[in-house]
Amino acid sequence: MDELHQHFGLSDPVGEAANMLDNLCMKPSNKIFTYNVDFMCYASQLGWENSVLYHHYYQRLFNWIQNPISTWKQGKPISFQNIYTLAITINHCYWEYDCECHHARQAEKEALKSHSQKQGKASSSGLATVFCQVHKWWT
Repeated sequence: MDELHQHFGLSDPVGEAANMLDNLCMKPSNKIFTYNVDFMCYASQLGWENSVLYHHYYQRLFNWIQNPISTWKQGKPISFQNIYTLAITINHCYWEYDCECHHARQAEKEALKSHSQKQGKASSSGLATVFCQVHKWWT
């Protein structure tokens, strides 16, 4: 088994975890939970101080999470656990708002579609009348 690890295993698992953490960042389509799972997986292998983890964690968050953290009315959190919890809260609020906006846009589209179907012939004849009046004035 040692021979297999020697030939096929990681030569430096701590270095590999540090490299993975250095290159980790949130992807646009992901919510924070995917980022957090990967972050904690790599961080658990390193034994780094919370202040170093804090810095790495914060630097790779999306701007829409960083901005509210940096302008938080109670001040920017000072511990890794606090920034971790706050980032989750902000992420949840962001996606909840995004979902509400999506539903509002859908409802608005449906209302416009329904309204235009009700006024279908009236609107087109009204436009034709306006066009005819403008055309008569122009000629």
